Amino acid sequence: MRNQYLHLTLITVCLAVTLAAPGQVRAWVGLELDGKATGVADPYGATGAEGSGSLGEFSARVMYQDNLGPLEAEVHWLGQFAHTTGDSSFSTGPLPSPFRILDLETVHSQDDRTVLFSEIDRLLLTFTAPGFSLHVGRQAVTWGEAFYFNIGDLFGAFPVTETNRRYKPGIDAATLTVNPGPFSSLSLAVVPVKDERDNLAATALFPLGPGTLSLTGGRILDDEKAGTGYTVDISGTQVYGSWLFTKKPDSRHYWQAVAGAQRQIGPYTLIMGELFRNGWGSGDPDDYPSLLFTEEYAAGNIFTLGRYSAALQVSRQVSPLVTMTPALFGNLTDGSALLRVDGALSLSDLTDISGGFFLGMGKRPDEGIPMSEYGQIPFSIYVEIVHNI
Repeated sequence: MRNQYLHLTLITVCLAVTLAAPGQVRAWVGLELDGKATGVADPYGATGAEGSGSLGEFSARVMYQDNLGPLEAEVHWLGQFAHTTGDSSFSTGPLPSPFRILDLETVHSQDDRTVLFSEIDRLLLTFTAPGFSLHVGRQAVTWGEAFYFNIGDLFGAFPVTETNRRYKPGIDAATLTVNPGPFSSLSLAVVPVKDERDNLAATALFPLGPGTLSLTGGRILDDEKAGTGYTVDISGTQVYGSWLFTKKPDSRHYWQAVAGAQRQIGPYTLIMGELFRNGWGSGDPDDYPSLLFTEEYAAGNIFTLGRYSAALQVSRQVSPLVTMTPALFGNLTDGSALLRVDGALSLSDLTDISGGFFLGMGKRPDEGIPMSEYGQIPFSIYVEIVHNI
């Protein structure tokens, strides 16, 4: 009950502040409807059930934003209904984020076939003044240079299999961004954690030579992290690299590194590739099951189970309204691979439809226990339509 009162109080404060100066308010309200259907063929029991099934999802996101001079309030409410058929089923509800301290999520009903879920995914106040901005509340925090293996994103990057990157899930934080000069910035983040020391992190960007250097560090879930990155344009090719060192409280440590490049080939084709070294991962697939239950994997800061991985993506605009994006991921340790092909069609200024498939290749799981990185991913086909109002 206490969390429900806190939930309502936070929303009321945001709305009250935005209505405090009627003559200056510039409100914006948006509604996004999202329907997605996924079919899964899983003869090897990668998801825990041998056979096939389907997953239907429908969600609605209501977005509200108001400006009061230097102060801005933003609230997003997200509701989702999901239903499975065939051999697919829900074993648990939505996984909690270690970077959320406010109880703004509600599972309204759930069984092994159906889930009705809602949450406040954005709830923040932003103060902007010349040279800096302050954000307090549930917000998206995104750092780092890389696309697929973004080790510089300390608060949960997108997984490599995520096809929908329109909205990054929000976390509960206070962030301050300072702009000391042209092409330079300093960002500080405080992210509280229940029953533990708060997460503290900072990242700085500034020009160095022909490119941009980044420095990142902090304490995340009691791990100490420090890293650097560099991005430079070489004859029309954007080249980037990142390195991150992690020291754990028990004196263990590991390091990660990613190197990538992307280039526009002609007016309609973009090619991108990345190489990833994951010191937290293992060179022995027998260790994969234990890694799945670690805090690093649950927090979303670890992208692969294997030690070495690679990604290659080609994005091609085949017509003014259609874009195709095939991507291939490889685990260089166990030899498994994932082929992902995505396509997007713009039906209008307000409506987009996308679809594609996943094909995992490699040693298949044994009674649900992964034996390779990508061999555990079942063949899946999905179609998604998004309409904005």
